Amino acid sequence: MKKLILFILPIIIFLCGCSQSKNQETFEGTITYNISVTTNTDNLTYNDYQKQKYGNKLKICISKDVSFKREFLTSGLKGFMFFSYDALTNIGFTKWKNIDTIYSSICSDNSLTLLEEKELAEENLLGQSCKGYFISGLDRKGGQLVSLTYFYPLNKEYINPKLYKNYKDFFYNKIIEKTQAPFYKLIMNMGNYIVTYE
Repeated sequence: MKKLILFILPIIIFLCGCSQSKNQETFEGTITYNISVTTNTDNLTYNDYQKQKYGNKLKICISKDVSFKREFLTSGLKGFMFFSYDALTNIGFTKWKNIDTIYSSICSDNSLTLLEEKELAEENLLGQSCKGYFISGLDRKGGQLVSLTYFYPLNKEYINPKLYKNYKDFFYNKIIEKTQAPFYKLIMNMGNYIVTYE
């Protein structure tokens, strides 16, 4: 009897593990965020420009193949219109409202050099306990310090990190590997201004 139990137990554990991974489908849907911009300069023209660049509403649509589109719903006349990521080509496309050109960037190139990453204390968002994650880097071109603070839920919406393994810009592959979920809050500190999505 003991031999039979020792034989069946590993099979049951294996089958349970397989069924759990099959049930975890990557999140597909739309998320809307409120945006707030805080500036750290006395230059009123610069401050107004940064605030209108983002607006105060963002909609992210994520498809099953992990392509996504970020639409800046209330940005100003010189603001972002959208950023779109094509998972098949690993290329991002950015469109500004006042420019006819759509700019493309290869997402396998990271514009930042890693400085620090760490876990943070949890924060309660939308009635959910969210883990905190901080990552920072130095912009290779301008030398600007950039930090990203993410708050994400556990055991809720799931994102498969393997699907983003080649999206390295702004450490996105590392972030998804850590969070495995869409963020509930992101604080993006760009030095002279801070953008918060929640």
